[in-house]
Amino acid sequence: MHSHKASGSELYDSDYYAWVQAQVDALRQHRIEDVDWENVAEEIDDLGKSQKHSIESQMVRVLEHLLKLQHAGATIRKNNARGWQLSVKDARLVLRKLLDQNPSLRRRLAEMLEFAYQRGRLAALRKARLSDHVIPESCPWRIEQVMDDGFLPRQTAMTRD
Repeated sequence: MHSHKASGSELYDSDYYAWVQAQVDALRQHRIEDVDWENVAEEIDDLGKSQKHSIESQMVRVLEHLLKLQHAGATIRKNNARGWQLSVKDARLVLRKLLDQNPSLRRRLAEMLEFAYQRGRLAALRKARLSDHVIPESCPWRIEQVMDDGFLPRQTAMTRD
């Protein structure tokens, strides 16, 4: 019995795909003695983190493009606004699907917002070539606005090319 676990761990390190197949087979056949429990638990934990990360990544994309729509200079905005609007729409669509598949993460959106905003802010500053003071350091929108297909921010009058 101990040799199965050792070989499972060794396989995990040497051939991940083969390890996955062996674990799936052991689980489906209820061969609990062949399950590499420690690594299976770690992988399941990572799957949950991956889903949360996917949601955060889409929130970052929404926020980056909302910020560029609001703060980019007139010429940059004129040339890019349609693409930014479509990117926001697409990211919200993906977010809804991810949240339908992982409804327990819906209640964590508000706590994910500030981290996602910081990343979206940095991306918007970099890509729209804006100085740090142009975009607020804290998110100006509620999570409901960020997720609302009907919401797009007003353009700021202060931004120049």
